[in-house]
Amino acid sequence: MLARFMADYPKVSLHLEATNRRVDVVGEGLDLALRVRPPPLEDSDLVLKVLAQRSWCVAASPALVRALGDVRQPEDLLRYPTLDLGPARPQHQWTLTGPDTRRFDWEHLPRLVTDDMLMLRTAAIAGAGVVQLPSMMMRDQILRGDMMALLPDWRPQGGVVHAVYPSRRGLLPAVRLLLDFLGQQFAALEES
Repeated sequence: MLARFMADYPKVSLHLEATNRRVDVVGEGLDLALRVRPPPLEDSDLVLKVLAQRSWCVAASPALVRALGDVRQPEDLLRYPTLDLGPARPQHQWTLTGPDTRRFDWEHLPRLVTDDMLMLRTAAIAGAGVVQLPSMMMRDQILRGDMMALLPDWRPQGGVVHAVYPSRRGLLPAVRLLLDFLGQQFAALEES
C-alpha cells in the first residue's frame, strides 16, 4: 500500500519505523502512527481514524495436520505446538469465539514467540506449529495449499486498523493525503 502511495505521489517522502511497541506520537515527533489493536481503542490525546476491521484465523501446515490429526473442535488444538505473537511472558493465552458466542480459552507454552508476523507465518508453513494471524496475511497461503485454516467457525479476536495523530489542525497536507489514501485502500480491500 505504501509503495503504491509513493508511486502515486512521488514528491512525498516517508520515514517508516515498523515496531510493535506503543510509540509516543507526540513525544517522538511523529506525524502519525498506524496501529492494529483489539477494541476498545484508547488514545486519550490523539485523533483516531479507523481504517478497517481485520479478522484473524487459526492455521497450520497440511503436513502438521496430517501428523497430529484433524482439528474438528477447539480442544483438538491441545495436541499442537503453538507459535505466538508478542513479547515473551510466562503464560500465553488464546481465546477463540465460536458459534453462539461460545468461548474457548487456551493457555499454552509456544515453541516460538516473536513480534514478527512474517516469521510466524514462515515457521507455520514449515510445520513448526499452529498460529493465529490476520486472515489477510494467510489468505494466499491457504488458497495455494501451503496452510490450512483450522476451525473456521471459531475466531480469534480481530483487530482494528487505525491511524492516530496529534491534531487535525496543523496536519501537513502530505499526511492528510496519506490518511485519505489509506482509508480508500483499506475500503477497497474490504470490498474484495
